[in-house]
Amino acid sequence: MRPMISRLFVVAAIVAGPAHPLTAQVTWTVDRAPLLDVPGLGADGKVIFGYAAGAMRLADGALLIADRAENAVRLVDGAGKLVRTIGRTGDGPGEFRSIISAVGCGSDSLLIWDLRSNRGSMVSAGGGVRQFTIAASDTAQSPFRFSCGTTRTMAYVGSPKPAPGSMPNPDPTIIAIAGALYRVNGDGRIQQRFGDIAAGEMLMLTSPSGGRGGAPRPLGRAAAMAVVGSNVVIGAPDSAIATIIGSDGTRRDIRLPITPRAPTRAEYETAVAATASMIPGPMRSQMAEQIAAAPMPARIPAIAALFADPDGLLWVQSSPAGAKAIDFVVARLDGTIVTRVQVPAALTVFEVGRDYILGSYTDAEDETHVAVYRLRRK
Repeated sequence: MRPMISRLFVVAAIVAGPAHPLTAQVTWTVDRAPLLDVPGLGADGKVIFGYAAGAMRLADGALLIADRAENAVRLVDGAGKLVRTIGRTGDGPGEFRSIISAVGCGSDSLLIWDLRSNRGSMVSAGGGVRQFTIAASDTAQSPFRFSCGTTRTMAYVGSPKPAPGSMPNPDPTIIAIAGALYRVNGDGRIQQRFGDIAAGEMLMLTSPSGGRGGAPRPLGRAAAMAVVGSNVVIGAPDSAIATIIGSDGTRRDIRLPITPRAPTRAEYETAVAATASMIPGPMRSQMAEQIAAAPMPARIPAIAALFADPDGLLWVQSSPAGAKAIDFVVARLDGTIVTRVQVPAALTVFEVGRDYILGSYTDAEDETHVAVYRLRRK
């Protein structure tokens, strides 16, 4: 059984750069109805997936879905039919203990980070699983979450720690955190070390046995990361600034036209449920009560998530997961704004493709779906 999570996803930017006006000359739209909608429970009553921790779309329209509930990867064809289950709970080859992160890597593999086993896995549609670890002899912080681009450039954020010199929070259960950022190759060998960076906020929790741990503060200050081409892009936890780190280690900042706003109660409840879903079942209800008791932030982060599309554009999500519609600012890495895009659904976005957006949502019956929405670039 997986212990309570005591490490968080962390990453951030530091120095503000020049602002760039919104100069979009194009209009891109997303269809209201999904192109493909895969429910967790099939029409025949069989489980397709339990909890989607991440997913990617393959060239033939099939999906690879990381199922955190069953520690497996589901291959679903373009019609929504379950074709294959890859992996299971365990410590052996091709097995998983706790799927904490799952992102597309290249055009045909899903990159999984297994927090409890402390190893990564490249999962292909054919059922192949190539696993790797970060060398034990390395002094790097243990990974928590990975990002990977279309060129298979990989970066990860290490385990969080209290941010040095941070101002104390009026609520002692909320602390500011920092973490370290690394670029690695496909075998887990560290290629670049970017050092500690500000990360956001952690909510301290107490397990039923009295142990101490932590989880991300729902809708609290947090940072985002994406790999765009050979660049690692990090979003500030408390401003609308993205920092682009080149393959040579140089950094430059772009300021995005996003104004933070207050969260809604529905958005906060969705964030609480998403945070609680990362905790093992036997402890989930008690932990959820503690998470829900945390004060709702006055403002949500300007940058909720970052994504890269196949054309090397940066997609900056300004809406929190759980919003009734998801808003994006699309930018080039020089800071030029290309357009704004809205997904007309309460979607947790996993991937942005050339002509689609992939994510998950929960329906009125509280069932989770993984859905593909058509993106029209006009």
